[in-house]
Amino acid sequence: MTPSQRHAALIDAMLGLAWGQWTTLGVAGIGAAAHSIVDPEALLVATMSVGRWDARLFDEAVDWVACNSAILDAARLRRLAAGSDPEQRRLMTAVLHLAAHGDARPGLQRVESDLIAREATSHYGMQPLFRSQDVGTLDWAMPDETFAAAGFHRSELNLRGMSRRPNASTPACIRFRARALVGVGARAEVLTYLWTHEWAHGRLIAERSAYNQSPVAEYLAALAASGLAEKRTAGRRTEYRLVTKLGDVGRPAPIYVAWDSVWPAITRVASSLDSTSLSDDALWSRFAATLEAERGPLASEGFNIHVPDLVGWTADGTSRLETVGDAILKLVQEFSG
Repeated sequence: MTPSQRHAALIDAMLGLAWGQWTTLGVAGIGAAAHSIVDPEALLVATMSVGRWDARLFDEAVDWVACNSAILDAARLRRLAAGSDPEQRRLMTAVLHLAAHGDARPGLQRVESDLIAREATSHYGMQPLFRSQDVGTLDWAMPDETFAAAGFHRSELNLRGMSRRPNASTPACIRFRARALVGVGARAEVLTYLWTHEWAHGRLIAERSAYNQSPVAEYLAALAASGLAEKRTAGRRTEYRLVTKLGDVGRPAPIYVAWDSVWPAITRVASSLDSTSLSDDALWSRFAATLEAERGPLASEGFNIHVPDLVGWTADGTSRLETVGDAILKLVQEFSG
């Protein structure tokens, strides 16, 4: 495949993955049910990029946020969004502003405030929101004001309000089962991780959940003190697992994937191949640099893509790059159902 063909195939697979995860969460639409755990905050941030290739997906995701903002984890969303690119953050301000007119909690309003760009719109200019839009055909007289304030042109958004709440009894929505039991926050993330793993230690759970280690350690200690978790020493670490009765609440457990690391990684990999002005050689070079930079995230739990040493890759042509690219594409397609 040429870089442009690979880019198109990867975008198509990512859209299939996003549709499957969003419809599993309750978005109105048809998509293969997710068979791995869904991370709603990571998915929302990723949709600020991949959703620009599918206007319907983007709008249905906004609709879901407006209907279900109360069950999003504002603290996690703030941390994950902080690591996204400037365009994603600006789009997030528009989405959260729309949600704020619904039943959004103050926490999400604070996330919006944190993300609001300090620059004037004129400083970064106006661009089409959706990739299929032609700048020359945009109707500049009728932009959606909320998105225009963030620097993106689109027609006025009319939310349908057809999104449902996630079905927390399904394995893929296990995070919402935890949030229903102990509320939105670090405790729910601890339960989610322990439900999907036999043993785990606090630092690892904190890294996976995008929370500081302190609240995670406190809750683990409380679970152990109350007899709801067992603990053991493994080297210098203290590991925990839930007792059978509490563990059964999380069964059947889904396939665990660290989507908070994987979604940004595959998004950046796809973006590295997106250009109509660069030559194929330049795109392959950018692709190689991106694979090097995303080596750790691509190897994250549940995804496990190995990026080999790419030093001197040009000596072998593009074979090493294509092998990794094929592995990424195949795995995204598999998760897409």
